[in-house]
Formats: sequence, C-alpha cells, structure tokens
Amino acid sequence: MTEADLLRALRDCYDPALRRDIVSLGLVESATLSPDRDAPGAGVRGLAPRFIAHIVLRAPGSDELHNAQLQAQIENRLAGIPELSRSEVKLLPGLFSILNPRQV
Repeated sequence: MTEADLLRALRDCYDPALRRDIVSLGLVESATLSPDRDAPGAGVRGLAPRFIAHIVLRAPGSDELHNAQLQAQIENRLAGIPELSRSEVKLLPGLFSILNPRQV
C-alpha cells in the first residue's frame, strides 16, 4: 500500500453536488499512511503490515450534512481496503467558509 494507491482509492469518492471526484476537484490537501502497530497481527512475521490512512480534505462547502455524507463516503471506501486498519478524515473549512465566515 502506497500513498499513490490511497489517492487512487479516493478517486472513487465523489462530491454529489459537483459530480466530480474529490481528487480532481483538488479537495484533498494530504493523503498519508502510517503503520498501525496496534492492528491485530502487527509484528507477526509473515503477515502483511496494516496502515492508518490520514486524509486532510478541504470541505466543498459549508453544508454540514453534505460534508458529513462526503466524510462517510470516504471512510466507507477506505474501509474496503484490506491493508488499511482504519482511517482518519479531517475536514478543513471550505473556501466559501473562509471567505464568508458569518454565513457558516
């Protein structure tokens, strides 16, 4: 599992309003992996290592329900990858929220 594999998986996650994947939209700020030393079987010779996916994503807008659905979509997609034991998705404020903080 590499960070390039992680980005490829994130291309399956779409913003429903914009109908484009989150990678093409430039919403992914970072996608990194770290070894999960607490995963079942960690450190056992012959077993493949498992990783934690760390995703930092720029929220597409200020709609909390929409952002929560997108976060769940990402977590569900990454849960299907055997090399990942878990994922951590952090949503940063969207561009709209930064430009208009009173309307959030």
